[in-house]
Amino acid sequence: MSNPGLKVEVVLSPSNRKSCIEKLKSFHFPTVQKPVPEAAVLVPLCIHNGELGLLYTLRSMKLSTNRGEVSFPGGKRDKEDVDLIETALRETWEELKIPKDKIDVWTEGSMIGKTTVNVMPVLAYVGEIVVENLEINRDEVEEAFVISLQKLCDPKFFNYTTYRNNLMLPNFLGGKHRVWGFTGAITHVVLQCLIPKAYQNVLYFLPKNTKNPNISDIDAENKSTNKKNTLSKI
Repeated sequence: MSNPGLKVEVVLSPSNRKSCIEKLKSFHFPTVQKPVPEAAVLVPLCIHNGELGLLYTLRSMKLSTNRGEVSFPGGKRDKEDVDLIETALRETWEELKIPKDKIDVWTEGSMIGKTTVNVMPVLAYVGEIVVENLEINRDEVEEAFVISLQKLCDPKFFNYTTYRNNLMLPNFLGGKHRVWGFTGAITHVVLQCLIPKAYQNVLYFLPKNTKNPNISDIDAENKSTNKKNTLSKI
């Protein structure tokens, strides 16, 4: 059964957009404190097969870092970029050939630390997407795919990974590829801000005496669990 809170006219309404922007701007993540490069990713909200969803990419195996991983379109800031929104738009064009004039930027979030770079997520609506028609840059992107908001909200397709430093990061299993790690964390926060009534998947707060690690500073040897959360939402 479809959730009425996920209807296009509800999610894209001016009132929901305003509320989402306010909530997303209030989130503050741990960042890399030493001088590091800046980067940005576009979080593309789209319509696919008549449903709202998020557009993801699978990084090309030709890349030297993070190859074969699920991500949002994005990359490091060039010196020619006016700001990080410009970075996100430029990278989206380079990777998927979605032009700037088809992208309705809602807002940028706060910086997120990723070991050697601070990354800014930029939420935007990119309209109707036919994945097969995207002009994918195969040097950077292996493939593109969309996961509907309906599946991202479904608890059947959600679990989380617990790491040794008590960091919990979500896994979204309802699409062609698992969305996890850094991209999963951004997805989780965006959904909480965008569709708070429909998205009810939660994570534990980190203990107060635990250092906030960078999202990518995690130990891959730690176990995965499907246990449901009962504590406060983050």
